[in-house]
Amino acid sequence: MYKRIAISILVSLLGLTLLLTPLQAERSETIYYQDQVAVLMYHHIHDTDTSSSTITSTLFQNQLTTLLSKGYHFISLDEFKMYLAGATVPSNAVLVTFDDGYQSFFTGAYPILKSLRIPAVNFVITTDLANPLASYIPSMSKEQISEMTHMTNFIDIGCHTDNLHHKLPSGEAALVGRLDGENADAYQQRVFSDAQACIGKLAPLTDNKPLEAMAYPYGITSPAATEQVKKAGIRYAFTISPEMATRSADHMLIPRINAGSPNITPELLLRSIQRRVQAQRDSAPLRLDAAAAIAQLGGSATAEGGELRLRLGQQAFTLQVNAKTATRGGDARVRLREPVLREHGKVTIALDDLQALIGQSLVYTPATGKVDVRVAPSVK
Repeated sequence: MYKRIAISILVSLLGLTLLLTPLQAERSETIYYQDQVAVLMYHHIHDTDTSSSTITSTLFQNQLTTLLSKGYHFISLDEFKMYLAGATVPSNAVLVTFDDGYQSFFTGAYPILKSLRIPAVNFVITTDLANPLASYIPSMSKEQISEMTHMTNFIDIGCHTDNLHHKLPSGEAALVGRLDGENADAYQQRVFSDAQACIGKLAPLTDNKPLEAMAYPYGITSPAATEQVKKAGIRYAFTISPEMATRSADHMLIPRINAGSPNITPELLLRSIQRRVQAQRDSAPLRLDAAAAIAQLGGSATAEGGELRLRLGQQAFTLQVNAKTATRGGDARVRLREPVLREHGKVTIALDDLQALIGQSLVYTPATGKVDVRVAPSVK
């Protein structure tokens, strides 16, 4: 009897291994896009409320876990800013954003994001902070926002205006429309003051991080409105234009893909992202000075003939010029996608190959020539 039970358990474990292996292979090997970011937009996570911008916690979790299983990599707002400034991002990069500052983000979305270690940013309507339960959909309190931003390193907040998330009697969005009798100077001052108020109310709730990101109410802006919020200190502003975000995009008109409607299944979200991937020109892979990169990561390098020997912590690697293989730990051979080359007196390796060799995801910033290990989100 015990033998039959043992055999049964072994078969089950073997089946699980066979099931997990393809998923892991797909996650590590499949590249749908590079050097661009799918910025996803959500609003309300709730299991009984219904609307065109409300999804259940189950659907939200299924979307995220499906993206993870398919090899998508979630990045933080800070990483997105670094990307716009020239830094690298992982292939299949995704940024999760929420609008409105609803309490359901804290009660419904935050536990899921925390369990999966997925970064997100929520754009808050700060006039609701005075009485968060008085709004039609309850909003987060100051204490809830402060808890998330101080207890994690991957939940950020931004502005969704202080008190301009409504429509005027004319039907125009308050951010872009004029009040009755309002001249150009008065309009500009109203928008500027509102952005300043939003930033000022959120600043005490963060861990000394700059408040410089905003989502436009209804995704609507105008050159005049954008000028004023930028003057107030906003450097990154998000729309609802359903496109991929690229480094060449206007930082004050960043597109986002809607993921927060109840009919958007995980499969539909995958197709929605992949339909919007921008064609990329064939280009040579990004190459780094191997010795300099390892030194920046805290390691060392020595050159002997046509070999470059690297040491990082307890790991040792050997690169051979013009070869597409490297040696790890003295005898384990690692196949590289691109050959190691000698260029301008330096031994260079493709960034993707260096990441695979040392087993760590890296961020490279061309403006500074600096390489850093990508820090995974964690709970403090």
